[in-house]
Formats: sequence, C-alpha cells, structure tokens
Amino acid sequence: MVLLRVRAFYNKKRCLNMVFLKIRIPKKESKEDKEADRESLGGNADFKESIGVMKQFFESLSSLAAGKWSARIKGQDFLSFEYVLKDSRIDFYVVLPNYLKKVVEKLITTYYPDTYIEETEDYNIFQEDSAVSHCFMHTTKPYSYPIKTYMRMSSDPLNGITNALSKLEVHEGAVIQIMLKPEPNGWQKEGREIAKNLMENKDSESLLASFNPLKWISDLLSMIFRGSSESSLPDQSAGRTTPLLDEQIKAIEEKNTQTGFDTIIRLVASSDRKDKADSILASMKTSFAQYATTDNNSLGTRDKYIGDIIPHFLMRDMYIPRRFKKMILTPEELASLFHLPNIKYNKAPNINWQNYKIAPPPHNLPKEGLLLGHNVYRGVSTPVYMKNEDRFRHFYVIGQTGTGKSSILQVMIRQDFKNGKGVCVMDPHGQLIEDLLPFIPKERADDVIYFNPGDLERPMGLNLLEAETPEERDMIALDAMNIMIKLFDEEIFGPRIQDYFRNGCLTLMEAEGGGALTDIVRLFTDDDFQKEKTKNIQNPIVKSFWENQMAKTGAREKQEMIPYFASKFGQFVTNGLMRNIIGQTKSAFDISDCMNTGKILLVNLSKGETGDINSKLLGMIIVSKLQVAALRRQRMAKEDRRDFFMYIDEFQNYVTDSIEVILSEARKYRLSLNMAHQYLAQLETSGGRRSSGVNLKDAVFGNVGSIMCYKIGAQDAEYMAKEMAPIFSDQDLINTDKYKAVMKLSIDTQPSKPFSIIPVNPYLESGNPAIADALVQLSRLKYGKDKAFVEREIFRRLGALI
Repeated sequence: MVLLRVRAFYNKKRCLNMVFLKIRIPKKESKEDKEADRESLGGNADFKESIGVMKQFFESLSSLAAGKWSARIKGQDFLSFEYVLKDSRIDFYVVLPNYLKKVVEKLITTYYPDTYIEETEDYNIFQEDSAVSHCFMHTTKPYSYPIKTYMRMSSDPLNGITNALSKLEVHEGAVIQIMLKPEPNGWQKEGREIAKNLMENKDSESLLASFNPLKWISDLLSMIFRGSSESSLPDQSAGRTTPLLDEQIKAIEEKNTQTGFDTIIRLVASSDRKDKADSILASMKTSFAQYATTDNNSLGTRDKYIGDIIPHFLMRDMYIPRRFKKMILTPEELASLFHLPNIKYNKAPNINWQNYKIAPPPHNLPKEGLLLGHNVYRGVSTPVYMKNEDRFRHFYVIGQTGTGKSSILQVMIRQDFKNGKGVCVMDPHGQLIEDLLPFIPKERADDVIYFNPGDLERPMGLNLLEAETPEERDMIALDAMNIMIKLFDEEIFGPRIQDYFRNGCLTLMEAEGGGALTDIVRLFTDDDFQKEKTKNIQNPIVKSFWENQMAKTGAREKQEMIPYFASKFGQFVTNGLMRNIIGQTKSAFDISDCMNTGKILLVNLSKGETGDINSKLLGMIIVSKLQVAALRRQRMAKEDRRDFFMYIDEFQNYVTDSIEVILSEARKYRLSLNMAHQYLAQLETSGGRRSSGVNLKDAVFGNVGSIMCYKIGAQDAEYMAKEMAPIFSDQDLINTDKYKAVMKLSIDTQPSKPFSIIPVNPYLESGNPAIADALVQLSRLKYGKDKAFVEREIFRRLGALI
C-alpha cells in the first residue's frame, strides 16, 4: 500500500510538470528540397521508409525505461503523442515531463533534422458549453497478437487519420491521444508461446483444454470403449501449416522480438452539439479500422463503463479502467499509429506544416555584446549577440505591420539604457517611447530629454538654422533645401524657389540674432527686416544675391514670389504647435552635447497629434542636426568620441539624400544608425532618386552591416531573398511566423551567413510606470518654455506684436 502511494505521488508529479512540444515539419516543395530529401532516404524512398524513421525514434525511446527498483518505487516515465485538430488545423504534439524535454528534443531532431520544435502552452479544443464525446481504443485480442502495421499496408495510414479529422468547423475540435511508457522485457514470452503452439497446430483454446479435468475423464472413457488405436497413433498433421498461418506466425514472432510500450489510446471530440461531437468521434473510430487483421489483432472501441475520461485526458496520466487489460504495442505498431507527415505522401490541406526554413547560427557567433534573441535549431537554443564595434556598421530591420519590428528596437534600446549609452529614439507613433519610459534607470533621470510636440503648454525649441562655421552653414542650407524637396516634391519646390530658399537660410544663419524657418517668408516680404538681416553678411555669394539679383528683381516678380513662399511656409507660421517649436531661434537642447555626454533623447513624433507633414519635418530636422553633430566630431580626438546610437522607426519618412553620408561616414564618428520600416517601395517613393542621383534603397543596402527580416510581402521577398541567399528562399521570407525572423549579422565587420532568430520578447519584463511620469515632467520643466513667453518672442520677430 505504501509503495502504491509513493508511485502515485511520483506519477502526479509527472503530470503536473508536463511540457507541450508542438512539432512542425517543413513543407518541402521546391525541386532542391525534394532532391535532398530523396538522397537522404536512399534515392528510391517510399512511405514505408519515411515511417520507418519514426519506428527508429520509438525504439530509441525505450532507453528511457527506468531500472527495476526505480520503476517499482517511482514508476516508469510516460509520454503522450497527440494529433490535435483545433481551428481547422492539425498539429502534432509530444507532451512529456519537463526533465525529459532536452532528451526527447534531441531524439526528434536526430531523426527529423529539419523539424521545428516549439514549446507552447496547453491547447484547448473546448469552447464554452461544448458538447464532448470520448472513448478508449483497445486491442480486441490479447496484446501478444499484432495489429496491422504500415509494413503490410499499400498507403500511408496517416492519410486515413487526417481524412477523419478533415472538414471540421472552426469551433469544433478533436484529439487522438496516444499515451505510452516503456514496458520491461519479459512480456514477449507469452507471444512466443502462442507462435510456437500455432506452429504445432495448437491454439490457446486447446492449451487451456489440456488442463481441464473433464477432458481427462472424456479421454479415459474414449480409450475404454473405443480402444487406444486412434489415440495411440501420432498426430500426422502436427507441424503442417498453411501459407496464411505462416504469415500469422511470422507477424506474431516479429512483434514479440521488439521492445514494447504500455499504451493507452484516448479519442476526444468537441462541438456545439452532442450529435456533432458523436459524429466526429465515429469518424475517428472508423480511421482505426485500417489497423485490423482477420487473423491477428485489431483496435476496437471501449466506450462503455469507462466513466469520464476528460480529467485523465487533461492530466495526461496512464489511467485505465480496471476491467481493461494491458495493451502493449511495439515501435512498428506505434509508428503506424503516430508519425510525422511527409509532403510527398500526406496531402491533407489542414496539416499545419512548417512553411519556412530554420537555419543554424554561424560558427563564429559572438559570445557577448547586445542580446538580440535566440537561434533554436535541432532543440538547441543559442543566444545571438552583436558586438559593440559591429553596431557601427548599422542595423536594418524590415517587416510587415505587427510582426515585431518595434519589439526588437525596444530590446536593443533597453539594453543601451542599462549600459549607460547615449541614445536617440525617433518614434512616429509614440507607442515605442511610451513603452520605453518605464525602463529608464532612475540614476539616468538627468540624461532624459523627452521631445513631445504635443505638449502645447511647454514647447521645446528646435531650430534647424543653427551653425558654428561657414562650412556647417553650407551643409545645413543644403540639407534644409533637401528637406523642403522631400516635403513638397522637386516639381513644386523647383530650382528658382530652391535658390531663394538656400540664400535665405544662409542669410538667417549669418545674421545677428540668428533666425528660424518661420522667418523665411518675412525675409522676402518685409524690406526693413531684410535690410536688418543682410547688413552684416560676410559671405560674398549671399551678399551678391541680395545686392545684385534681388535688388534688380522687379516688383511684379516679388509679388509673385510672396504668395509662393507664403503657401509653402505659411502653414508652419499659422500652426501654433509648429510655430512655437521651429519658430524659436535657439533649440531647447544641443544634439552635439547629447552625443558627447551620453544623453537619452526621446522624440515622440506621433502623427496623430502633430499631423503627417509636421511629423516628417520635425523628424528630418532632428536627423539633419544629428548628422551635423556627428561631423563636428572630426575636430575631436578619436578616443574622446563617445558611442551614440540612433533608432528610427519608419525611417524613410525622416531621411533625405544625406542618409548616404550618415551611413558611409558616421561609423568613424561613433554614430550607429538603427532603422526599421515595412516594405521596400517606401524607400523608392519616399527617398526616390533625386537630381543628385542618390537612391535611398541603394544607400541602405550598400552600407548596412546587419540585416533582420521579418515576414514580408512577395515583391519584397524577391529582392530580400538575394540578400539571404543561398540559405533562405523568397517563400521562406513570405511564410515566416510573426515575432520570428531571419538575419544576416555583422561579425567582426564581416557579414555572416543568414540564419534564423527568435528575437527577445520585450513584454516578458515589466517596468516602473511611476518613473515614466516623473521623467516626462522633469524633462518638460528642464527643457521646455512657457507657451506665452515663446509666443511673445516669436510674434515680435515676425512683426505681429500683440
């Protein structure tokens, strides 16, 4: 009794510590994959050889059998192999105790190298108020007699099972659960006796009759009254068999020379109505008819007097009613009942295939650095790190909406926060920054600059027209012109207006007291303001522009130019939100100082609050100022250049032709650019090919060192497959699951071979919401200005005193 309680305790412990492994097989349909599959199976492979791989797997599982004394005390370990139909898809599960996970994973990947194994939560096939039907399947004869196996079938038995699980509605579910545990050797003896007796023309009934006292009396009377002539003669038929009997004996002997597993088979079906659940269950029962033989064994239904098996089904225990006899099946029989599909032989449309390739990591993967995620291949999880130096080759992410682009950026940024790095984050939606704020360490509170245009009460100034040297003025003026071209298009913002605008920017930057973009219109429309700003101009070209070209411009031409300038820049002057930001002559923060002192600059460019065109303008100003700040580092010693990391989501909206300069030269100035967007056409329509001949897509792919690709569309996959060749095809990139990706990592400045990656999930960790609010308030008080004060200064400069 004590021993039974101890064993029950360990069995319950196993049940409560089960893990669920979902197994998916690659859907190999390309010519190359089929050739490789054929070669691996010997060239003339058929479904029997394919299933034979599963037989070898079950044979290997027998090694999990516990020792004699351990089995008596703790019991044998047990596993569950399950076909699960849920949401009209068939999945293949292995459910096992947690401590066996690594062993079984390695066994699976040994026999199925391309298999994708994912640990998941327990599935649920039941809906609210579901009707349930269930039963046991059990051998109709003693277990020593074999059922029909795949070796004696003309087609893959899995097709019969998947057909029974087809055409179910989304709210319906079904499970075939095959529980098993290794059976110690010794059970084969009974089967060998049966085979021997059949060979001698004896069956089990005659054996039992020989020990019957009534039979002895009958034989004695027969000898007295009939004589002993018949009984004393030898049996002439002994040892004579028929071909069919030979086949039966052979099958029994084959079974009883293999290892065995104590097996329980449960069928469970659910639907919204009981009659539908019964119909699904009946269909599953029918699929087991293919394992029946006329001479040996078959699988029949045991659905009477079994009670409610659902609790045992959910617990994955080895419970079976007492009236049931043990059922022992061999690896060959189990492989016939459960094996993984092969696209060549199993065409069921509802099988949940692995639709993309899983590739191993490169051998020289870094052991430290920034953690990006994990590569899971053949049951082995390998962390993927990126070295600090390789980050300055830049990082590019592409993927459809909702696939995980912002998540990988968040993972990287959080680590930079903890490591004390200088960071700039540009977020076009605002959600990324909201998620990041709670994770900023409190000791870095003074480093945080939160630029939020939506904060109307304390606007932060952002003046594009700030320069320290004549060379910077030229570069900023050119960049300002490129910004306007991107906002309004080159056909609208044509060569003539470009010339006026460029000279206007150079004038305001050199003028006493400086100027802002909002002053451009007044510079060309207010003669007094123009004289004041141009009186101390030193640049001879700009001076000539005002003294010769503009002085000789007729009144009519000036009148035409005024509404043109007003139509382009008036929207920024009349819009209070933008006017109070770009209208300030001194920026609230110095990006050069941010880079050199390791500040955290968070730029919330939420289009919902600022508007699309305003978001783009502010973002491009930030990028331009960051480029200027990076190039200023040329005057610094190399060892004094502090690492700075810039993250831009939907970066195509915020970059101009100058992106090529940043990508190609910013590395030496310790600026790392991390970019993410959705599809390649954005680079062609947003960046485009300007008169300068710069193509944004070419600039990106010609310079970035690390590329991460989430699920993308067919057109993008055609291009990206060339970057990920020869490991991944366009179909792999199209069919990648969300939150999973493939990447090519820069390792010691050299691109690695492409490999699979599961990026770190940032939402598994929670931050501190209280610190987020405190950081926002501290930043706005430190860097923002009172709205009334800002407006008075801007209106005075615009000549509109109130």
